[in-house]
Amino acid sequence: MKRIIFILIFTFCFTNIYSQDTYVKLPTVKNNCPTIIIEKDIIGNESAIGTTKELIDEISVIKGKPNRKEHKFFNLSENGIIFVSLKKETAFKTQSELNEFFGIEKNNGVYVNGYLIENSDYKIATECIMEIELVEPESENKLKSKAINVWTLTKEQRTNGCEWQNAN
Repeated sequence: MKRIIFILIFTFCFTNIYSQDTYVKLPTVKNNCPTIIIEKDIIGNESAIGTTKELIDEISVIKGKPNRKEHKFFNLSENGIIFVSLKKETAFKTQSELNEFFGIEKNNGVYVNGYLIENSDYKIATECIMEIELVEPESENKLKSKAINVWTLTKEQRTNGCEWQNAN
């Protein structure tokens, strides 16, 4: 009887360990830079923050794994998230505007730095768009239709990591 109870407890614990939420991302992504979110719903990069701290009103960082049900930014948090409030306006494009520009259905999913934006409220800072790639469905990425992936990271950051992270 003790053995059966032990096996049941072990099985329950083991399945809970491996039932963690996974991130929805493109298979080729090897990014280790945190996502920067400006004013709670604009995805950007460090260039949007600027080089002077006078533009920053508030900044906070989340490094741990948040709960998917409670946080709309969950899928963007694998490498941490930096929330920034600025004393300047940030120009942006909505996901539907980007999809429409590329001839894709307006409500189609959009990826940023390889991670699916799971909430349609998020916008992308126009000054932070480094590159946009059209991703075709294939067996490796398991997409059902074409999608766009917006890079807010430079090619160097994608391969070598973020400059300010490497400085530490």
